[in-house]
Order: sequence, then structure tokens, then C-alpha cells
Amino acid sequence: MSSESNSNLETAVSDPAIKARRWYYRLAVIFTFGFCFLLWIWSIGFAYCLDDNIPFVVAKILAAVIASAAPFSFWWFRKKHFAWPLLTIGGIFIGCLLAFSTMKPTHDRDWGLAQTILPFAVIDTDENGQPISVEVRNIRANRYGPVSPDHQSHYDDTYDLSKLDSIWFGVDRFTELEPLAHTFLSFGFKDGDHRANYLAFSVETRREKDEELYSPIRGLYKNYELIYVIADEQDVLSVRSDVRDHVVQLYPVRTSPERMKAMFVDMLERANGVRDKPEFYHTLTSNCTNNIVFHTNKILQRPISSWERGVVFPGYSDWLAHRRGIVDTDLTLEEARENFRIDQRVKAYDGNVDFSEFIRSGE
Repeated sequence: MSSESNSNLETAVSDPAIKARRWYYRLAVIFTFGFCFLLWIWSIGFAYCLDDNIPFVVAKILAAVIASAAPFSFWWFRKKHFAWPLLTIGGIFIGCLLAFSTMKPTHDRDWGLAQTILPFAVIDTDENGQPISVEVRNIRANRYGPVSPDHQSHYDDTYDLSKLDSIWFGVDRFTELEPLAHTFLSFGFKDGDHRANYLAFSVETRREKDEELYSPIRGLYKNYELIYVIADEQDVLSVRSDVRDHVVQLYPVRTSPERMKAMFVDMLERANGVRDKPEFYHTLTSNCTNNIVFHTNKILQRPISSWERGVVFPGYSDWLAHRRGIVDTDLTLEEARENFRIDQRVKAYDGNVDFSEFIRSGE
């Protein structure tokens, strides 16, 4: 090779434009393979969680086939163009996505005992169409103690919206992993000097009899329907504190009576909608916390983003509420978490006084 050729080659190698193109190519390859890897992982998870719709063994075999398809394809086409294995993964993903899109929610399943009956509300309005009272039907009132009940208990009640005077935000820490938690709300109605009556809302997975434990992975693949549980506080809190031994906090919410009323009615209307038209629960897009945020944003002047840390990771939801001034307290977050922790109070309840008043007595 002549010295001139060597000089041209060195110039080409050191040319900034050529170097930039090489980096763009490398980034494109990394992005393409990374994206295909995510599609492959999603497809494996979808097949693995299909055992609710097809036989268990068939679902696991299908997941194993999909899991082996990508490495086998890269090995088989290693001497050919990389487009072939990428097309293989793309074809698998499209097939899984089409099957996923055909799955429809239903109320017709063999539901677990505590989620068999759906609540709903009849809303009474004045001559201007403004809600003044609601009759809530099928309010759950199970009593758990150390074990789950072997029967269902429900009742109907009517609530005068002019007596709604408080909202409470609950955080159920069901795991030691701090980012994970379940959230719920409780609405308090005061009747003069009489004790308050509380009604709790918990957005949950509606699980079948053989689905004892919630799986966040299965929640990504339309394995659970959505349910708005409406219950008395003793039901919602006892099952988490007594039966499951979770850490539970219950925070007072700072807001106006008008916003309390609007949010209460909005949640009842959504519960009615879920009863009339079933929906799927989704771990990321339709879970306990972002459904609460959906209702909350209708009454906030500064809406909460769906991508806030406390929404994506519900274990930090009280951090978000505290930072935004939603929690009605002057305590620091750490002090508030300790002060408004109520699971030990729930366990200590002996039935001799009002439950809701007792668990708040330590504040």
C-alpha cells in the first residue's frame, strides 16, 4: 500500500463525521436490541401468565418456547443478517399482542368470598341537579379477627352529603420493600355531637377463589378485574392489620367540604361504572394509587402527575401527599408516619368502644 493510500486511510479513520456515524450506528444497534429484548421479556411474561385462560402446562410450555426462541434464532442466523432474529422476536410479540388485545374483562367468574358482591350507589340530587344524599348499597362489613370470615356481611346506608366533614388517606405497607404499598381512602360523616360514621374506598384486584395472593407481574397481563371495595373501616383495616399483619397508616387530609363532597360522589360514580362495565386492573396504569389520583386531580388546582414518584411507587405516596400539603399535619414525614400508624391500635381493639374513634384516639 502506498504512503498516499495510508494517509487517506488515516484521514478517514480520524474524520469526525465518520466517527460520529459509527457512534450513531452503535447506538442504533444498542437501542434496537434493547427494545427487542423488552418485547421478548414481555412476551415471555404474557405466555407464562396465560394459565388463567389456557391449561397450566400449555402456558408454561408456550413460555418456555418463547424464552428459547430468541437465543435459538440468534444462534441459527449468526452467520446471516441480524434482521432475521429481530423479525422472529417481532413476530412473537405481535402474536402475543393480538392475543392480549382479545382478552375482555368480565363479572362472570368464581370470585373469592370477600369480593363476590359489587357495591353501588343511588345518588339523590336537588332541583339544580346537585347531589344532596346518596344511598350506598352492598357496603362490606366482614369481621376478621385472626382469620378470614367464612361468610359475607353487607348492609345498605344513606349518607347526607352536608355532614361529610373529613377524608383520610390510608397506606398499607404489605411488604418490607419501601416503594410498594396499597393505598385507600376513608370518608367521615359527622352527625352533630354523635360519633362519626366512616366509609372506606379501596381500589383492588378482584381475585378468583384460587388467587389468594396478588402478583404485580400478573397484574400487567389482564389477569385481574378491577373492583371498588366500599366497606366500613373495621373491615378494611382489620383484614390488613389483624389477618395480614401489615403496617398501616391513616392520615387526615387537608381540603374543603366542597372538594370532599365532589370527590366522594366522583368515586361512587366510578364504582357504579365498574359495576355496569367491568374493567381490568393494571399494575402500572390502573391500580389503587393512580385511580385515587384520577379522582383527586378533579379537585386539585395543581394536578398530580401520573409519573410522580409517589404515584409510580405507592410506598412513597404519603411522602408526596405530605410534600404537597395534602396531609393535614405540622409534623415531619417521619413523625407523621409514626403518629398516624394505626395497625397496633386495630389489633388492640376489644369491641367495647367505637372502632373508628378508638383507632384515632392516640393522635
